[in-house]
Amino acid sequence: MTRDKWHLTRGGEVLAHLNPDGRSLVPELDGHFTIEAAYTTTPAFEPVRHLFEREAQLLDVDSEAENNEWADIWDELQAPGLFVESPDGRERFAILWIHFKYDRAWWWPLYNSPHTRMRPRPT
Repeated sequence: MTRDKWHLTRGGEVLAHLNPDGRSLVPELDGHFTIEAAYTTTPAFEPVRHLFEREAQLLDVDSEAENNEWADIWDELQAPGLFVESPDGRERFAILWIHFKYDRAWWWPLYNSPHTRMRPRPT
C-alpha cells in the first residue's frame, strides 16, 4: 500500500480522503501492520461520524459491554462494504478496522482478503 492518496468508501460512497504522510502516532506499528494518514472527510461521512467517534472512545476501554458495543459498531459500519480504495477504484483493500482520532486516521489492511483487489505487479 504505497500510494500517497486513498479513499475510505462505504457502500460505494467516499467517506474520507486519506493521505499517508510518513507521520506515525504509534511508531512501533509503523510499517508492520497499520497505515496512518492525514484525512479530510466528505459530506457522506456525517451520517456515520457518531459511530467513528464512539468507536474511538471505546479503544481505551476493556470490558465485555464496551467490547460488544465496539463489535456492534463495526458490524454496522462494515455492513454495506467498507474499504480503502485508490482514487480510480482499481485497487481496494478490505480493512480490519479504521480509527479516526487525534486528527489522524489509521487502518489495518487485509491483504489476503477475497474482497481486496491489488494491481498486478509489472513483469
